Amino acid sequence: MAIAQCPSCNKPISSKHKTCPHCDFDVANMDEESLHREAVRKRVRKQQKIMNYSFLALILFLGGFLYMYWQQPVEGTWEMLATQCAIGVGLIWYLVNRVILVVLKKKK
Repeated sequence: MAIAQCPSCNKPISSKHKTCPHCDFDVANMDEESLHREAVRKRVRKQQKIMNYSFLALILFLGGFLYMYWQQPVEGTWEMLATQCAIGVGLIWYLVNRVILVVLKKKK
């Protein structure tokens, strides 16, 4: 008996298990094609999750920028600080997510 990793969830399982106890993935009937399909499916899911995060970051950035543009908060108030934080966090979060997407696409 050896410890292996589930191709679906990457959690440790026994090599004698026929299905993964964590995600119920059928490990017994794995061939090369199904391993490749599962790896592609997992990579696409991860890319979609990162893409959703980048959209949220963009919304945060644009929300802060548009609030600053339309409301024109006074310098030194909490509104100005909140909009500047939203712009900064949204921009950095967006850029980090885009870099992660580029790295994931190069790993093909």
